Amino acid sequence: MKHILVTFIFLFFIGCSDDGDVYITDQKILTTHIECMKLVVFPPNKEIESTLQSLYQFQDNCTYELIISYKTGIVCNSNQNFDKKVGGLPSSYLRMEIKKSNKLLYTYYKDLKEELSQKDVKNGFEVIQDDLDF
Repeated sequence: MKHILVTFIFLFFIGCSDDGDVYITDQKILTTHIECMKLVVFPPNKEIESTLQSLYQFQDNCTYELIISYKTGIVCNSNQNFDKKVGGLPSSYLRMEIKKSNKLLYTYYKDLKEELSQKDVKNGFEVIQDDLDF
């Protein structure tokens, strides 16, 4: 009985995590040491770039790329989604991808109910740092 309670509590806290979704398209990325990464932010955003530059020493001549894409100000004008609007459709998203030679290896994705912030970018990068070796 104790084990069931401990398992339930563990799963409850894991389920309440505010982390984004992680998609691994090449399992080798989890055991590969990434020596360097190039930073690509699209659309360009100086605030996102400076936040990430403060967390990691990016280099332009690397084969691995950290590609950041985002969108803010998302609105849905369809009446078909009224029930979802009341619950709060996302108004922004953040996608962080690791690619090598244009091959997708790893993706972090998060829907946001508010505007994208430096904290969201930092939290996403920390998730990637926890998962990968660089």
